Amino acid sequence: YPTLFVPASAVGNDLERAFVIRVRNNRAEWVDVKTGVASGNLIEVFGNLTEGEDVAVRGTDQIRPGAAVTPRISGSK
Repeated sequence: YPTLFVPASAVGNDLERAFVIRVRNNRAEWVDVKTGVASGNLIEVFGNLTEGEDVAVRGTDQIRPGAAVTPRISGSK
């Protein structure tokens, strides 16, 4: 898998794994990741993610897989 950096807060943990929450079609998907080096507020993750995909800024097990989520867009391009 390619190396990607996400906000450190995006990586959640439960008793079994580390994950990020990908938002696809306004639904939450848990994606298992392994973490690498930290750089400032970002952390390197390895998993089934592609650059440009939307991930929740806060990885939490309170957002269950399949839950409806509304992406929040910030900033401008």
